[in-house]
Amino acid sequence: MAQPLFWNQAAAEPKRSHRFLVTFDLPSGTNTQIFARTFVKPAYTIGVTEHKFLDKTFYYPGAVSWNEITAQFVNSASPDMDNELQNILLLSGYTLPSAVDGGAALNSRTIGKFAAVNAIGAKVRVSELNAACATLGTYVLNNPFITSVAYGTLDYSSEDLLTVDINFRYDWATY
Repeated sequence: MAQPLFWNQAAAEPKRSHRFLVTFDLPSGTNTQIFARTFVKPAYTIGVTEHKFLDKTFYYPGAVSWNEITAQFVNSASPDMDNELQNILLLSGYTLPSAVDGGAALNSRTIGKFAAVNAIGAKVRVSELNAACATLGTYVLNNPFITSVAYGTLDYSSEDLLTVDINFRYDWATY
């Protein structure tokens, strides 16, 4: 049995899952790199429409739907990631209940897409790297916003790094 062409090349090297970098394009125009432990690459689903004709069934491709992404980041003390995520939530349009009237204030503002996308930047980039840290390719999440944040567990019996799990929703991705 002949080997695939890839393995016959002396200089061929596969991509490695531990060589990547996550960058946020912040509204201020700066790029921020965050220490990520894991990042699920973009994935999509193509809907299917069924059409019946006489005793036959035919299928047609439908709309593309991009799947939510989960990433795990190392929770940093400087800058304080918990504080940064709280600020992103507030910049997205969330308002805290007012303490003046017992916490039942009517919020005059709610979370909106424009504000949520601008709170973290219009693009999130995940670059795959080679051994020399040169970029092999970059996935770009367009119009991303955070849908959930789960802070790590504090535990006296563990010396692990504290992490934050963040889910992102986005309109589409490019490579």
